[in-house]
Amino acid sequence: MISRIKRKISGTLQALRGKGNHGNHGYCSICEHPVYFEIEGPWLRDQYRCVNCKSIPRWRALMSVVAELYPRWRELKIHESSPGGPLSDKLTRECPEYLPSHFFPDAPRGQIHGGFRCEDLMAQTFKDGSFDLVITSDVFEHLPDVRLAVGEIMRTLRPGGAHIFTVPWYRTKKTLIRALVKDGVLQHLEKPDYHGNPIDENGSLVFTEWGVELPFLLQQWGQFPVIIHTIRDRALGIDGEFREVFVQQKSYR
Repeated sequence: MISRIKRKISGTLQALRGKGNHGNHGYCSICEHPVYFEIEGPWLRDQYRCVNCKSIPRWRALMSVVAELYPRWRELKIHESSPGGPLSDKLTRECPEYLPSHFFPDAPRGQIHGGFRCEDLMAQTFKDGSFDLVITSDVFEHLPDVRLAVGEIMRTLRPGGAHIFTVPWYRTKKTLIRALVKDGVLQHLEKPDYHGNPIDENGSLVFTEWGVELPFLLQQWGQFPVIIHTIRDRALGIDGEFREVFVQQKSYR
């Protein structure tokens, strides 16, 4: 699906580039100072980069929302699942209580493996109320059971904490299940589609293309409201497809 969207917008952006629209100056929320954003190709989501930190729009959008809602984020305890890229690097450098995790199928859960804690987002080993923030960047399309993951994230958040995340959201379409696991067996319902994976050169299988139902499902599974931040601002280097940032905050009740 994403490849079809890329082809659809390619001609339009190429025409703009022909008029000299190769990028712009602006403010990067990850660098936290003025930078130049360069357009490297037609797919802005992955090809509209900060020349300084090499970040892409969804990371800048996510960081912008984190900084707006939790300006003292450096003092918080943050769990990021499946980290990778300039946003994760920033959190590593600047947040003393940042904890990154990946899921390694053959490693003991809750133990350090390859420099990361091994955690299954759908069955975590963390205690209740362990974190102020949980961050995921394009993870939910790769999980066979997001309902379990949402429940676990809400369990591990402290009251007032939030899950702040991005995921490709086909907001005008119905959700498409591409693959599922039934009785422990992987079943493909559509042609297998893989995205890049920072710890596996084979990539990550896409289980679900989330559609219009996603916000309602998140609220149902997590029992807390979901707010969607949609930013399109070239001055912040944020443009392109799938730039929505979802926020599900755990109340103080």
